[in-house]
Amino acid sequence: MLKLYALLSIFVLNLYSSSISFKEEKFVSSLQTSVYKDGLIEFNSDFIKVSYKNLSNSYLFYSDYLLIKDKENEQKFSYEEKVELSLFSKLLNLIYKNKSEDIKEYFKVEKNEKETILLPNEYLANSIEKIEYKKIGDRLAFLKIYFKNEDYIKIVQN
Repeated sequence: MLKLYALLSIFVLNLYSSSISFKEEKFVSSLQTSVYKDGLIEFNSDFIKVSYKNLSNSYLFYSDYLLIKDKENEQKFSYEEKVELSLFSKLLNLIYKNKSEDIKEYFKVEKNEKETILLPNEYLANSIEKIEYKKIGDRLAFLKIYFKNEDYIKIVQN
């Protein structure tokens, strides 16, 4: 009986959560250099967790607040305090769950055979130039966020 309970628990946890291993490139235009990181995005029923290999930081995105954790500290922020991270978590969630109608609240959506291009609304256009992504089935082939200052972040699922 205990084995059955354990198997059911594992099944239910996997049903309501999944994870994506990824490689991130952050290009900093002013330095003309890129920084590369490997990480993991975990989608749970209550939160999204983003963590990086070889770094102690992790980000937990809940519906109404954000936790930034490292080995020694845990800081809680409202999304108003960390607008860019709020946008990142919403974007991940909407793309992962294929909620294209909700994406239209923030972006004009253009699709072609290669990718989907998101052009930001007036509010977001102050900092974001555009976002490109491609999904193949449930797999995120890539997500690339172009910023107005010519920086970009590119995430590729492993």
